Amino acid sequence: MIRKYTQEILRHVSGPRALQTVAEVSTYHRIQASTGYRAAALHCRDKLRRMGVPGAEVLSFPAREDVIFGTYPSFQEWHCAAAWCDLVTPDHRRLADFDACAISVIQKSAPCDLRDTPTEVVLLDKGTDPAPYRDLDLAGKIVFVRDDINKVYHWAVEEKGAAGLITDYVLEDPHVRERHDQSDTLRYTSFWWKPGQKKAFGFVLSPREGDRLALLCQKLAAEGKRPQVCCYVDSSLYDGELEDVTAFLPGETDEEILLLGHLCHPRSSANDNASGTACVMEAMKTLRDLLERGVLPPLHRGIRMLLVPEFTGTYAWLDRLGDDAKKVRAAFNLDMVGGRQASGYGPITITDLPLSTPSPVSDAAATVLDEIRRQVTGMMPESYCPLFNSHITEYSGGSDHVVLSDPLTDIPCLMLGQWPDKFYHTSSDTLEMVDPYILSRSAALAAAYAYSLANLEPADVGEICNTGLARAALYVTELQTKINRGLFDRRFYHGRLARYLKWRLDGIDGLAGWLGEDVRDELEMEKARLTAAVKAIVGFNPLTRPVRNITTRTQAEKYRLVARRRKTVPVMITKLSGMYDDEKNAAIDDFVRQYAGKLGFSLLSAIDYFIDGVSDTAAIARQMAFEFGVYDPAAVDAYVRLLVRLELAEEVC
Repeated sequence: MIRKYTQEILRHVSGPRALQTVAEVSTYHRIQASTGYRAAALHCRDKLRRMGVPGAEVLSFPAREDVIFGTYPSFQEWHCAAAWCDLVTPDHRRLADFDACAISVIQKSAPCDLRDTPTEVVLLDKGTDPAPYRDLDLAGKIVFVRDDINKVYHWAVEEKGAAGLITDYVLEDPHVRERHDQSDTLRYTSFWWKPGQKKAFGFVLSPREGDRLALLCQKLAAEGKRPQVCCYVDSSLYDGELEDVTAFLPGETDEEILLLGHLCHPRSSANDNASGTACVMEAMKTLRDLLERGVLPPLHRGIRMLLVPEFTGTYAWLDRLGDDAKKVRAAFNLDMVGGRQASGYGPITITDLPLSTPSPVSDAAATVLDEIRRQVTGMMPESYCPLFNSHITEYSGGSDHVVLSDPLTDIPCLMLGQWPDKFYHTSSDTLEMVDPYILSRSAALAAAYAYSLANLEPADVGEICNTGLARAALYVTELQTKINRGLFDRRFYHGRLARYLKWRLDGIDGLAGWLGEDVRDELEMEKARLTAAVKAIVGFNPLTRPVRNITTRTQAEKYRLVARRRKTVPVMITKLSGMYDDEKNAAIDDFVRQYAGKLGFSLLSAIDYFIDGVSDTAAIARQMAFEFGVYDPAAVDAYVRLLVRLELAEEVC
């Protein structure tokens, strides 16, 4: 019935209506824990009520530096009424203006009033390492950094006393966006304050304006001078609140399917993520209308929506939910889902579950996507031509699905997004970049996914398992291609195959948890069919052939720590610096400096998925290598030991 209900939903979902919601939401400056975000949250609640979606309400949580939601620290609320920066010497022109472009101020900037105090701008033209600037006086001056501000903030502001920062940094990505094609675009930049940290202000320039200012700095430096600016930031940081928006379509049981999107980010941030917000709301309205009119049968499980400040709101919601989180059977996280595919935006992409979290939901989503793609008949009656680009990719991090898909949280959560996205986190992410047609496909996919899982039937088993079989064959074949292209280490091949096949078989078994043991015989048949297909492709059964041991004897003896996590949500280790005493904060900072760049922040959080109270750190490192292709037992061991030290995990004797 999945395909039948998907077709019905497709006929009723409205791209123009979703685009109107994007237009409305994108007018708000939606920084996490801010007055602008709260206004957007209230707007969404009120619109949901006008749409007739039941249970629409705003949930409030404390925005204070002494609060931790599970493992994720809260922070103070921020309000900015005005901010600007004017060049006053030797020329007169406005460099930044919050009212004209909210991204032109570094978000969460502290207040300053230098309206009548011309202040020197010092160009850091020797990189971001502090050594070349050892004798440079920065006290009371404004530093112009052409790189990530986090690389200089500590030594330039906290140690040398700079008053503020100016940056024109572009986060470049080969083949996606480069500095030269972002000449008039400003990058979304924010301070993320640690408790008690010295605060400053800052402004963001476009590459074009940054180049002009840099040339001016260099010209004046030859004369022994520096440019001067006057600037003003009318802002405040204070104990306040942050908000989630929820609504609920009740079912016959107390189980729920969750549709999720983050509401935050600066004005406009139309695709990231007013689009996800709008599609979640459109999915809920479409389902509500079809259920009320009897076009769709009543819900067996309820469907909930949640709009959050990214990560923070998900952690806060789970923290409040407690054991009731077990009622949430699956989720779909919508993050950047409406960009025009002819204007720098990639395919609509489903990001799969980690191999630590087996579930049939990804194949259910893939079945829905396949049906949505079958819009136009091809040159032969049995063929079809999709009118949009789409893709299903392996698990990666970067958004709220990371939290929900943790095996201890146990809410299998896919992400729907778009990549590449040329304009994400920039001032160019505006309404004209959003396509109502793509919005309609994304909203339909979300609605049909939620409804199909809410009303999953035994008749759906064959459809879901057929999809899974086709995907597994493609995955295994693609893995061989990766090895041939040198993109995957051959040492990890058997381990990856074994881990992947077990994940798939456990996912099929998981259907019994949705449908009962009456489908057990069919599931066993599907498992045998899948195993045979994989064996036919690779030439052996990955679960019966011994996996190559990539751990040396020295590593096996050294990395023997076994630990159990104390929390049911993953740790974002970089967010915890400043939450402990000086010694523990220093340990966090040292770990991040040594390992974060090597592993990447997505893999750091994924280590949590393997800390099960049984596997030692050598075994965790092996499983990480098999799944993600990165083998670093020293980093894994250091991370687990750090969690034990922070009392977020306990050693198992």
